[in-house]
Amino acid sequence: MTDLMIVGGGAAGLMAAICFLEECPQGKVKLLEAGERVGKKLLSTGNGRCNLTNLRAAARDYAPADVSGVLNQLPPQRLIEKMEEMGLPCREEGEGRVYPASDAASSVLDTLRLTAEHLGAEEVTGFEVVRVRRDAEGFVAEAADGRRERAKLLLLTTGGRAASKFAGYDLARALGHSVTPLIPALLPFKTDAAAIKGLNGVRCKCAATLLCGGKQILREEGEVLFKDYGLSGIAIFQLSRALARQKKDVQAEAELDLLPGMTDAQAEAFLFDRAERLGWRQTDAFFLGMFHKNIAMNLLRAAGIGSGMVEDVTTKQLKALAHLLKHWGHRVLGTQGGFQSAQVTVGGVPLREADGESLESKKCPGLYLAGELLDADGPCGGYNLTWAFASGAAAGKHAAQALRK
Repeated sequence: MTDLMIVGGGAAGLMAAICFLEECPQGKVKLLEAGERVGKKLLSTGNGRCNLTNLRAAARDYAPADVSGVLNQLPPQRLIEKMEEMGLPCREEGEGRVYPASDAASSVLDTLRLTAEHLGAEEVTGFEVVRVRRDAEGFVAEAADGRRERAKLLLLTTGGRAASKFAGYDLARALGHSVTPLIPALLPFKTDAAAIKGLNGVRCKCAATLLCGGKQILREEGEVLFKDYGLSGIAIFQLSRALARQKKDVQAEAELDLLPGMTDAQAEAFLFDRAERLGWRQTDAFFLGMFHKNIAMNLLRAAGIGSGMVEDVTTKQLKALAHLLKHWGHRVLGTQGGFQSAQVTVGGVPLREADGESLESKKCPGLYLAGELLDADGPCGGYNLTWAFASGAAAGKHAAQALRK
């Protein structure tokens, strides 16, 4: 009989197989993957480069539960060392992001897959598990086509609903677990298109703030990408994760600060000084060199400034323009793309239903859970793959220790 059956051959599942077999070299592991190959989702991460971890990742960055008991077992630096031990050199880029030296996500997948295979893990692809049950000998998994597999221990690491056809929430429920509401996150906002006319494809470095019911929830500095439907870019993705945990009927606004290095007063003084020096210019050239011309056009229109000379702009109009530079609000109408565009799923099996270190189920002994199936998520930038690898490693290692005992 198989010792450990892993349902889901993604980042968490592959790392779990490796850590289980390192701890228990004579053990037998089967990876049951619904797709035609393991780890396919890894190939699209980081725009095909695979941002596999972030050196800044810490337990405080994850919500809603405390993940320190898991993350401390395989923190980012140790994860990098482990990847390098498996033959994958890594390098850090800006903001703590870590990529394979090859700049190819396929290198990460192949390293994990070859290492798991070398240690003795068996892949069973095209095996979409539709039912699981526990019996006196362990666990039974049944595929959609009627095939069955048995094992002493079971690990569910099927991932979330984000950009995936397969999710194991029903399997977890069948074994006694609950599942919190599932919401797509790390994706763009839909906003009022009239306020961003002509900006599709334009990028802007700024600070973005999520306001819910007028209250500031989160502020992120970074790049915002304007789209014909609304706002995108990493800064907006981070706000979308915060919005996912707010009440459904909350009135949300994404506020852009185009001069994040200045206070409101400094921005106003800067603008009045610029108007005094450049009064001879046409208004459509007032922001020349500062912003994209279409951003300037939208700001001027919102402040009630039409064509003409800068010297003719009133004090009231300049004050309105200065306010817009610091508080350019865009009402959030929703998110764009749903689960197929989302990078992560907010929600899942509550972490309190598993042991805080081993991730063994408190509802069903011998069952382990890892990865995005659990209700634990982090920001963009390698944080969610860090969780996938760390939780997979913890579950695999502790499952091996339990088997030995």
